[in-house]
Amino acid sequence: MHPKITLTRPIRFWLPLIVLPLLVVGADLMIWQVATPRLALAMVALGLVAAAHLLTGPAIGRRAAAMGWGSAMIAALPVIEECQTLSVLFLFAGVVQAAGWFVAGSSARWATAVRAGWRLLRQSFVRNCLDLFGFGRAATQVRLSRANLLRDWALPILLGLLFVVLFLAANPLLDRWTLALADWSPEFAVDYPRIGFGLAMAGLIWPFLRLDAMRPRLLAPVKPPITLTLPALLLNPGSALRAMVLFNLIFAMQTGLDLTYLWGGVSLPEGMSYAIYAHRGAYPLVVTALLAGGFALLTQPFLAGRPVLRWLLLLWTAQNILLVGSSILRLDLYVDAYGLTRLRFAALVWMGLVGAGLVLMIWQIHWGKPITWLLARAGLLGLATLYSCCFINVAGWVASHNLARPDQTFDRDYLCSLGEGAVPAIAQAKATTGETYCRDSNLFIKAPQDLREWGFRNYRLRKSLAALAASPQDQTDVRMTP
Repeated sequence: MHPKITLTRPIRFWLPLIVLPLLVVGADLMIWQVATPRLALAMVALGLVAAAHLLTGPAIGRRAAAMGWGSAMIAALPVIEECQTLSVLFLFAGVVQAAGWFVAGSSARWATAVRAGWRLLRQSFVRNCLDLFGFGRAATQVRLSRANLLRDWALPILLGLLFVVLFLAANPLLDRWTLALADWSPEFAVDYPRIGFGLAMAGLIWPFLRLDAMRPRLLAPVKPPITLTLPALLLNPGSALRAMVLFNLIFAMQTGLDLTYLWGGVSLPEGMSYAIYAHRGAYPLVVTALLAGGFALLTQPFLAGRPVLRWLLLLWTAQNILLVGSSILRLDLYVDAYGLTRLRFAALVWMGLVGAGLVLMIWQIHWGKPITWLLARAGLLGLATLYSCCFINVAGWVASHNLARPDQTFDRDYLCSLGEGAVPAIAQAKATTGETYCRDSNLFIKAPQDLREWGFRNYRLRKSLAALAASPQDQTDVRMTP
């Protein structure tokens, strides 16, 4: 008679338990204590996608599998380019989107897959708690008879110990190894940070291995959205019309000043430079345009049958576009006077996005498209822009722009703190002008210790620096770490 084992969970519950330690150990080997895990992060993420694909079952279908893998691979490209916060976020979003496609199946559309991925984020903690409780409950239901256990294991253990003693007596090598092992008393140090990393990875990975069990919740019907309406006393057709008239007049004053002094080139009052004029208004005007865009969205439900309100809203949106253009010009003047920084580069990108969103709003209002049309396209535009920024060496761009202005002053300490992305530009400027901008300790690019740290941008930077060092015109000391 064999021990009786009773489980309340299907065997599919235990299969992820076999895969989980493999993925956790793999993540530990690939990521833990790796300085910059570029390729390693992509490999761990794609390994998780492969495990989720295999454990979800054949119900995925070819189309959903292709869409899921395509999402994961596209999202892995930024982190292979360079490991940074934005690229890691895209990588995680790609894995979540792949899981959404695996859950939705081939018959699903983009909206269903995205909704399933978003629900997966919300249900991950719940799934971890439920399965942890279920595993403990299943373990307590394993019934083993003590009598059967003693009968089945007593003889093998006793004879096994006897054979070990006889072999030790007959073999001096085994006897010496045993004595050496007995004298060895290592001091075991518990690596708590590494254990915490493993537990965190296990909690992060586990929900992706249980997609099949989570499918009913992830594909549940969508509840009707809760509509929030402002009180009629605050926003109604009458107040919207009066607001549009007043706001257009206020914005017209600012637009007129910008057209006169900023775009027209009229001399500013004594004691005020264009840099001061630009700096005062670059960022507040973008915030103003954002607030105006939000109010324009709230006003749109009152446009039906009110052409005057529609034209006023179009005029106000056009003035906001000009306002964003003025902000970009202001920031450009300020950068020309004081140099480029990472923050100013991000501000230029953000201003461009706001302006593009306002252009989309004019198109949407003119052609009577729904607000969801505008939000969807604005969201896709924002994601595409952020994705493209992952492949831009902002540090190199900032350094090149500032070093190309030898007649202007710029912050050299900031230049030298930009990191290895700026090293080729600094080395090139040093080779051209002979001037030392940074200490030699700043002019190096760390080479990857192994394949886990390999990144495409790091490879290009090292290649550029090596070509510069090999150039006969170069007399500088540029270095790469081995």
